[in-house]
Amino acid sequence: ALDDAFTGVGAAALQIAIGQLLAVAYGCTSSPLRAVGRWIIDLTPGPLVDVAIALLKSADKPVILWTLILLWLSSAGLAGWAGGPVAAAAALVLLGALGLAASLRRPELPRLRALTVAVAAAAAGPGAVFLLSPAAALGAAAVMLLVASAVDAVRRRSAPMRAVKLPVATAPLATPIPGAGLPVPGITPLFTPTGRFYVTDVTFPPPRVDPHTWSLKVTGLVARPLRLSFEALLGMASVDATLICVHNPMGGDRIGTARWQGVPLTTLLERAGVSGAADHVLARSVDGYSGGIPLSLLGSGFEPLVVYGMNGEPLRPEHGAPVRLLVPGIYGYDANVKWLQRLELTRFELARDYWERKGWPRDPARVKTQSRIDVPAAAAVVACGPQVVAGVAWSPPLGVTRVELSVDEGQWQACELGDELSPSSWRHWQFRWDPSPGRHVLRVRAWSPEGVQVDGDGAPFPRGAAGHHVVATTVAEAGARRDALGEFTTALRGRLHLAWVSARAWRSRTSDT
Repeated sequence: ALDDAFTGVGAAALQIAIGQLLAVAYGCTSSPLRAVGRWIIDLTPGPLVDVAIALLKSADKPVILWTLILLWLSSAGLAGWAGGPVAAAAALVLLGALGLAASLRRPELPRLRALTVAVAAAAAGPGAVFLLSPAAALGAAAVMLLVASAVDAVRRRSAPMRAVKLPVATAPLATPIPGAGLPVPGITPLFTPTGRFYVTDVTFPPPRVDPHTWSLKVTGLVARPLRLSFEALLGMASVDATLICVHNPMGGDRIGTARWQGVPLTTLLERAGVSGAADHVLARSVDGYSGGIPLSLLGSGFEPLVVYGMNGEPLRPEHGAPVRLLVPGIYGYDANVKWLQRLELTRFELARDYWERKGWPRDPARVKTQSRIDVPAAAAVVACGPQVVAGVAWSPPLGVTRVELSVDEGQWQACELGDELSPSSWRHWQFRWDPSPGRHVLRVRAWSPEGVQVDGDGAPFPRGAAGHHVVATTVAEAGARRDALGEFTTALRGRLHLAWVSARAWRSRTSDT
């Protein structure tokens, strides 16, 4: 029985590896196993998604992937242990069929190639049960995965977007004025490097779209439907903007400012001739994801861009290459659609996007006025003497007008602001502080033209997290040092608290309805 279990595990590993190798060879980007992972994400209820993101942060997809691998291997192994080779083969047939069904529901995968990859993988598993020893199957699987990784790395380096040369923008961004960046060690840079810019989406993995064959369609309630090539979009406008994920907790890092380059959405809509009957734009991705914004936003300070460049380079796959929609001031999940393929002008009551089907509100959530303490870090131990408290604040698209700090629940005190890059970008702030020894609690809040930052303990659902960012720090006469245990417990406590308030927010919504 134990030998049959190992036979099932080895055959399952080979099934996974063949699916990955063929997917890379055919340029499908997603193997049958990963397609199943995306299917799981699509089927997961909204409350569970929020709790998982709170606990796992950016590790959510690796956890799904490795959980799937373990389930795949253990299913075949247990079937072999309980019923012998025939049972192991039957389990692998079912797993292969699951991978086939998941692959065929991915709209970004070429149908024939996805079918070929999934069928080959599905057949390889049962075949390995009867034709290969467990050691041979595991060895072949290891070699295939290594080859797939190598081929994938080569393809990443030679991706078509890397060869794209961005034109000079017709509305170039001026060089940031010297006073915009405050010289405080540890403060967040004015522009987030592309490699460190946060990535969050539901795809598994990011699609790789060839810009030479890609096109953007503008359809629906328009006088002149458009089909635009990638080249037709190049060279129009650039803007600095802050993009925030709705799951960004207070003080979180799912936020960044980048130098975006692209075509104003209004330019495309004017060219298409929007019907008076339309009041909503529904954006669709190549992978089936969708989000939208009401047309009324375009006249109230919001300036959406159809983006092809980030920080002076073409977009990378993980950030939406070749083209994405960017709406500064609207949370990422609502309208900031990556791998953009279609803009559909429609009526609000007829539009139904991805997150709405998971229970989020229909109308897009505006980014709240918020602020964050970067220096000192949470649970830091700092030396006695004058200190600088510093961080960033944002309120796109209106801008930040004031930042205030409270020490140990004392009165709010005005902070020094760096110069503004643009209303849609964050601003540096700092406060000169001469603390006494002991433990201190720092609290920050920001102001916009519409008023002060909202206090409280709001979960990301349904309108983005709310509250003040609070940092506890210790001033020690012995000098600054790192408290690794304090940092760990503070981070763990924060994740658990966010998971709790997220679950409570969904429970409140359920009880209200």
